[in-house]
Amino acid sequence: MSSTAVLHRAPARSASEQRTLVTNTILALLIAVAGLVAAGSSPLAVRADAGTARPAQAQPQAAAPDYATVARRSADLQAALLAEVAAQRGDALARDAQKVARASLSDAGTARQQQLTSAQAAVQAEAAKIAQQRLEAAVAARQAAVDAGLVTGATPDPTVDPTLSGSALQPVTGTSGSLPVGTRGTLPISTGVVGAKFGAVGSWATYHTGLDFRAAYGTPIHSVLAGVVVYAGNSGDWAGNHVAVRHADGRTTMYSHMSRMGVSTGDTVQTGQVIGYVGQTGRAFGAHLHFELYPQGVRFGDVYKAVDPTPFLRSVGVTTR
Repeated sequence: MSSTAVLHRAPARSASEQRTLVTNTILALLIAVAGLVAAGSSPLAVRADAGTARPAQAQPQAAAPDYATVARRSADLQAALLAEVAAQRGDALARDAQKVARASLSDAGTARQQQLTSAQAAVQAEAAKIAQQRLEAAVAARQAAVDAGLVTGATPDPTVDPTLSGSALQPVTGTSGSLPVGTRGTLPISTGVVGAKFGAVGSWATYHTGLDFRAAYGTPIHSVLAGVVVYAGNSGDWAGNHVAVRHADGRTTMYSHMSRMGVSTGDTVQTGQVIGYVGQTGRAFGAHLHFELYPQGVRFGDVYKAVDPTPFLRSVGVTTR
């Protein structure tokens, strides 16, 4: 045996073994890389536990997104959002239309009310005109009837009723044509409450020609002063049942719309005497007393020559309220 050292070599590998080795090495590398990628893509959940932060367990790797599905869902979401906005807009428009409709109805109602008010005013004006014409016709008819009953050739005295005879045909006057000093009168209605004053404007006439005293049906009516009844009856006009009393100073008080009369033409009455009862005969809207005053020389019933009774009542110590 030779002293020369004999070197042993590993037998040479075949080509197929070398290829297998390379393939396994590559697979191992790929698996390692895949593991690193998975670990890097999974977030670590960190939570506080007694002040110490602990790393969260690695989550499974998310599946790769399907971009076609994402795009489709995005389009669906956008369409849904657009539909929601459109619905909201439609609701807002509907609410606005409802408000406009309500406003239109309100305006229409106001306009209708104004038309009705104007129509009512026109009707009232026409009624007042007709009432005025009827009143004037009634006064003219009364005057014609009085004139027809006068003695031919006689000169009528406007201060007395022509139906009176004898001593009653003479005017009731004092020596000076005025009331005696200290004459005291009384209220025609004991409560003295006036509902409509002289000169008031209303549908009953161009203006109010007397005082309306509030009173219930059947309330007694008193003569304000002593005097002579120059008329007690119903001439068929606006006054209904009425009584006219001539006083010592030549003035005449007239009491209208009575339910019934308590005196007759020609009677002498005293201050405060009951001459009739409250009613609503003639042209009256509810029971009340219409009280008028006519100056000396003016025939009673010629309403637009009547004067305000208030100063006259005050002069005889009578106060209304």
